[in-house]
Amino acid sequence: MLKQLYIEDFVLIDRVALDFGPGFTVLTGETGAGKSIIVSALELLLGGRGDSLLVRRGAARARLEAVFEANPRTAALLEEEGIDGEGGELILRREIGVDGRSRCYANNRPVTVAGLAGLAASLVELHGQFAELPALKGRGQTELLDDYGDSGPLRARYEDAFGRWQALRAECKRLEESRAERGVLLDGLSYMVQELEGAALAEGEEEELRGKRGRVRHAVRISEDVEAALALLSEGDDAIPARINALEKVLADLAEVVPSAAGAVGRLGGVSAVLDEINRELATLRAAESGEPIDLESIESRLALIERLKRKYGKDVPGLITHLVELREKKGELEQADDRLAGAAAEEGAAAAEASTLARELSARRRDAAQKLAEQVNEDLPALGMEGATFRVTFTEPSRAALPREGDPPLGPAGAEEAVFELAANPGEELKPLARIASGGELSRVMLAVRSASACRAGTGTVVFDEVDIGIGGRVGHAVGKRLREVAAARQVVCVTHLAQIAARAHTQFFVDKVVEGDRAIISASVVDGQRRLEELARMLGGGKPPTPTTLKYARELWGTFGREADAAAGKGVRR
Repeated sequence: MLKQLYIEDFVLIDRVALDFGPGFTVLTGETGAGKSIIVSALELLLGGRGDSLLVRRGAARARLEAVFEANPRTAALLEEEGIDGEGGELILRREIGVDGRSRCYANNRPVTVAGLAGLAASLVELHGQFAELPALKGRGQTELLDDYGDSGPLRARYEDAFGRWQALRAECKRLEESRAERGVLLDGLSYMVQELEGAALAEGEEEELRGKRGRVRHAVRISEDVEAALALLSEGDDAIPARINALEKVLADLAEVVPSAAGAVGRLGGVSAVLDEINRELATLRAAESGEPIDLESIESRLALIERLKRKYGKDVPGLITHLVELREKKGELEQADDRLAGAAAEEGAAAAEASTLARELSARRRDAAQKLAEQVNEDLPALGMEGATFRVTFTEPSRAALPREGDPPLGPAGAEEAVFELAANPGEELKPLARIASGGELSRVMLAVRSASACRAGTGTVVFDEVDIGIGGRVGHAVGKRLREVAAARQVVCVTHLAQIAARAHTQFFVDKVVEGDRAIISASVVDGQRRLEELARMLGGGKPPTPTTLKYARELWGTFGREADAAAGKGVRR
């Protein structure tokens, strides 16, 4: 539901904020006062085309903002877009600069014009003199028919099944198209796996081999140094341990005279322990060097293999070991691709069968609903001033259709068909698509009849009608007002009207006025009630002339008959 509309520096509007309530709201005023400018502002908020000429003269930008009470469909769209929808409100804002550029926001988050239109389409239907009507674009008419036939839940089930089928179909196509490529990749992967497995690389192997190679290259030097070191640590009189023992005795003798020398004796004992450890290590090294001879040629060959693999794959030894694991996994995936293709094909067949079954059920429901809707609308059109007009619902092949199975009808995102509303405005005329041939007034009244037929069913929360009363009056005006009020029992209705018969039935009436201040015209809007509303109804009855006792009397009777029950509506008001 539309709760508030704020307009600033737009065409002739300086600044206006309108508060809307539930039920039926009308915008009235003299011809040219600017009622349709307010509706145009709402149209731009719904994604209409912007232009720098819409910015009020002297202003830098036009700013339009609407506050809506979000419905479940809108909440789902907000979640998909990652926009915060907590609080149950959606605030749409659009700014148009003098350079013609638009900036759009949803709950203060920037969105594209298309994103703005997508959100708005779940909230508002706009009918009248506008070229771009969401209800008559794309699958809008199909959705209206499904709303009328209470087929929304079935359509949602179909859309889920169709989405699954399309995803599996794309997966099968990808696997099928990549079959030849998989063969080439599998050959390459097999070769690389075989090469790395044959190398049998191990962590730390390269470092160990380099150490062995170094020892083989310096074997003579190592042997001489080890023997010399062991000789210095032997038990001879000139050996280091013997000298340390002699030194220890001297220091011990000194400590008897100089107690502070006792610490040096203790430290010297630690040196003896270190020398014993070094002696054992050198003996172990001598034993290792005198063992089985190392094959230097095999070491050089192994290191050359490791170096070649490192250059080829651009990785060190740990990286090569990890790469082998990855290659095995990829090879396994490719080897299982045919199994996956067979499994995906089976799943795709089941999903296609489910989508086809739901599509047939949905088609039957739609054709039944189409006949009933056409009957109801055709019964209603004469009362709405369209005597001799004929309304019909036909079906076309769906857009982006795909064939699920041989013998089944092609399916699209909306089902096996898309609905098209057709109209012949006069007897003998050919039925043609409603979106292409109807005038603003005819379009509004036909859509009013459609909405009246499905008043208590699902749909957007707000319906806006402009030009619904063009070329009608009297009895037809009463009928149009009655239908508008009936639709308003289930959803919010906003209507621009020149007819008092329609305005008297509204819960809330805004009076739109244009005044000249200095060298510029400014549009304002205010709620009228009580005596002011009687006077506005009287003005409308008098063809725009000031109220007279006669028109005031008729206005009082009209409002008393049709309008008193509307006085309890809440949430109305205006700020300027």
